[in-house]
Amino acid sequence: MTVVLIAGRLRERANGSLASILAQDVVDELEILLIDLDHGRSAPLDGSEHPSVRIIAMPETTVYSAARAHGVREATTPIIAFVEEHCRVYPGWAAALIRAHAGPYAAVGAEIHNGNPHVRLSRTIALMNYNLWMPPAPRAEFDLLPGHNSSFKRDVLLGYGEELETLLRAEVALCHRLHRDGHRLLLEPDAKFEHINETKLASIASGYFLWHRCYGPIRARVFGWSRARRLFYIVATPLIPFYYLTRLTLVLLRRRPRLVVQAWLAAPQILFAQYASALGQAAGLLFGTGDAERRFTVYELNEPRIG
Repeated sequence: MTVVLIAGRLRERANGSLASILAQDVVDELEILLIDLDHGRSAPLDGSEHPSVRIIAMPETTVYSAARAHGVREATTPIIAFVEEHCRVYPGWAAALIRAHAGPYAAVGAEIHNGNPHVRLSRTIALMNYNLWMPPAPRAEFDLLPGHNSSFKRDVLLGYGEELETLLRAEVALCHRLHRDGHRLLLEPDAKFEHINETKLASIASGYFLWHRCYGPIRARVFGWSRARRLFYIVATPLIPFYYLTRLTLVLLRRRPRLVVQAWLAAPQILFAQYASALGQAAGLLFGTGDAERRFTVYELNEPRIG
């Protein structure tokens, strides 16, 4: 299995991610592609001299999706696993993904743990982003897996050709496209990792806005939205946060009822964050992505997440 890790300026954070990958009991079976967007300006990552690690230096202006697509093309194994530099994989993560990929699955995701649960906002973000896959997660097929931290069969990804980079800009679209194309996606709870969430409301709102400005037009293009449907989503922007909160409540009632109270106590923060998402999507549908992906890449790799 090839693990693709993209690093920016926050070396200490990336050090933790790489260390957790190198601690896997099957590390000798892994190819770790460390794509360094700050190579030569920041100190080398601890452990980057390990024989399983191959450093790929790319310009600091490289956008996240291009770096990930480059990692897919550079890989020499049949399975690709992406790990964000603000995540830590748990013991047994790699072995569990490799076992799961022996089955008929194009993509396999892992159970997500909160990396900074002592921060109240972090618990709200985890609820918004990862409620389907939080512990205890079921071993089950989904049509959506955790973004930026799932694994895929390399030949399936390469089958999308030049469209791959577009799909990797918004992994939600990639998962839905895989599902629509008849591929099967599995959540494997024996594979576990933790995600360090943002700690300031303005920070998560900024990230949501930039990501959804990319996601909006990609979603519309990949699924062939008509002009009328694009217009509907733009006009509906003020209502989307309330729709989101309603839908989140229904999902939690069905799957994790003990978290409903937590969601409603955090409703003001959730609505604020989702307004940023809705405005980002509307901006993307109206004006395209602009420089949002470049700005999101800087945010993703360098935004502080300290409680």
